[in-house]
Amino acid sequence: WLAGVVLGLGVLLAQDAYAQTSVELQGLKVERQEGALVLSGKWRYELSVAMQEALLKGVALHFVSEADITRERWYFYDKRIAHAERYHRLSYLPLTQRWRLNSANQPLSLSGLGVSLGQTFDTLEEATAAMQRVGQWRVAAAADIESDTVYTLEMKFRLDLNQLPRPLQIGALGQPEWNLS
Repeated sequence: WLAGVVLGLGVLLAQDAYAQTSVELQGLKVERQEGALVLSGKWRYELSVAMQEALLKGVALHFVSEADITRERWYFYDKRIAHAERYHRLSYLPLTQRWRLNSANQPLSLSGLGVSLGQTFDTLEEATAAMQRVGQWRVAAAADIESDTVYTLEMKFRLDLNQLPRPLQIGALGQPEWNLS
């Protein structure tokens, strides 16, 4: 009986850990503006304890937002009309005790940040709140979207495990606290 209770408790804790790293999109708004299709909304998620500890130890975390617009075709696979990505790099600066968030439309590599928007915040909550907002994100040209056709919009948000240092990549693989998607 005791083994069954312990096993049940373990399953509940594992489900709770997995639930903490799930991502939900709220208030999605799709509009045509100035010759483009733009998205606005808010991602809702919480960083796991393992992610927060890694940040405090100086490991930068890379996140990717993706938007795919497809049109269904009866004779072949769905046709991709547009694909857009937005990259975020969240890091902690121990010397100033501030959080840094860089956002760009191209991957943020270790060799340089390229063209990106850099912001600093006093708390992790402020930094993640800024990263969770999706405001006026241009995902497609309006000329590519016909008004009388049905399209599918697929949105994704994930932690880019490939950008983690190698020892963390190996340890994070298959761990629910590192599964943010």
